[in-house]
Amino acid sequence: MFRLGYACISVNTKNNPNKKTTVAQLNKLEPQARLKKLRQILQTNFFNLMDLLAYNVENHIFVYRLPSEFVPLATHPVAENWDWAKEFAWDFQKAGEFIRSHGIRMTAHPGHFSILNSDKPSVVQTAITDFSYHARVFDLLGLDDNSVLVTHVGGGVEDKAAALDRFAAHFELLPDSVKKRLVVENDDTSFTMVEALELCERLGIPMVLDIHHHHCLNHGENWVDYLPRIIQTWGERTPKMHMSSPKSEKDFRAHADNIHPEEFVKFISSLAPYNVDIILECKNKDDALLTLRRELKKRGIDSEAFASQA
Repeated sequence: MFRLGYACISVNTKNNPNKKTTVAQLNKLEPQARLKKLRQILQTNFFNLMDLLAYNVENHIFVYRLPSEFVPLATHPVAENWDWAKEFAWDFQKAGEFIRSHGIRMTAHPGHFSILNSDKPSVVQTAITDFSYHARVFDLLGLDDNSVLVTHVGGGVEDKAAALDRFAAHFELLPDSVKKRLVVENDDTSFTMVEALELCERLGIPMVLDIHHHHCLNHGENWVDYLPRIIQTWGERTPKMHMSSPKSEKDFRAHADNIHPEEFVKFISSLAPYNVDIILECKNKDDALLTLRRELKKRGIDSEAFASQA
């Protein structure tokens, strides 16, 4: 069985929890006005999150990726005097209760600028700060370690062995709140499925298989042969994977608006023995998910778990 989810933004609802501001805008304001602006944005994001989660539950969508900007500028010095966790403790509690009671799996994908394997200490520290912010949000929501933070290995493709060693070394610098949630995804330009898998096995952390990325970057490996090892990295947790379709043969790495049904059927046929959560990374977001469901129904495929895992 599998469950489907989408990333961050619903195209079928007007309220999304990704409202934000800029440092330039805040710097035009006096300190108290800055705090007021930040509070207003986070309050709006909480309102929109609850609205969106209700929509997801109504449509039997129990896997969702929270936007990284949920707490506006949480890691920036411009907000360093704002104790958002304390001020919004009630909101985190109530949102967490809704999420847990409906068995929703929340995940996050910290930004591409959070590069843990960098050889620059300042960049590594920025990554640790960013990861810690995401982990704190999930901790405040009271979520278990199925709410993972997805990252890529990072840079250093000119010396992959050294780049992987740096990731492993810097992983040890992470606080436990991050270590228990961090998972690694293979990417489409630098580190293959096998390289990401071996790193995860080395560190004892889960690997997220992105099947589109694997088709973009591989050395001829059949991903199905590695599936048992990938699943094993998750231990007692529910494995999570990513699925997208290429925009075109010419622009193969780019994501299409929707999922190609035939590709998806081929993908899930190899996942039949497992319970897996799949985030669909499409331009049409939740609409692509609902469209795919209709296409699967036409084909007589009913292996999606429409009930939550509460």
